[in-house]
Amino acid sequence: MYEESRQDLSLLPKNVQTMAWAYHEISTGEDPWTALGNFTNAWYGYAKHIRSDLVREALAKPEQETEHLHHWGAFCAASVEFLCNLSGVPCPEWPHDLHYILPLPWYGDIRLADTAVLQHRIQTSPVPFAKRNVFCGNRLYQNKYEKFEWIQEAHSKGITNPGEIRRYAHQREIAIYGAP
Repeated sequence: MYEESRQDLSLLPKNVQTMAWAYHEISTGEDPWTALGNFTNAWYGYAKHIRSDLVREALAKPEQETEHLHHWGAFCAASVEFLCNLSGVPCPEWPHDLHYILPLPWYGDIRLADTAVLQHRIQTSPVPFAKRNVFCGNRLYQNKYEKFEWIQEAHSKGITNPGEIRRYAHQREIAIYGAP
């Protein structure tokens, strides 16, 4: 019943959070993590049955692109490629635009003096991010809905110990996203 209701397009919000809309929000001053979090809710939650629609539209490049917006555009392009690969959704062409390859490495919000974190991000960033010079590590886009499903799966396998359930869910996460 719940799964069927999620397929009903009439139950979608008025404005479905696409990646193009998330980038538009970033370009107009929204906190990037808020805009991307809203997109993630659509991708993993209420609009997962229309994922290709969430990433089809290319990002609108601003007339005056700042370094900040170029970074986040590359991040959005990498995110689309990563999520499409992860979910088996055909990746649109726009993320492969060479514009989304940054000329210099970008590590997000960490201090460049923190060499241990820099090295960890370099070593663990998924290929769609690293090839665009975006180094963010592999802990992005963890799916809270998936985690719930893995816990339910553990229960269905007869696992009842809370520690064993967490371990089971963690192993599933590592199998998909890699070790932290």
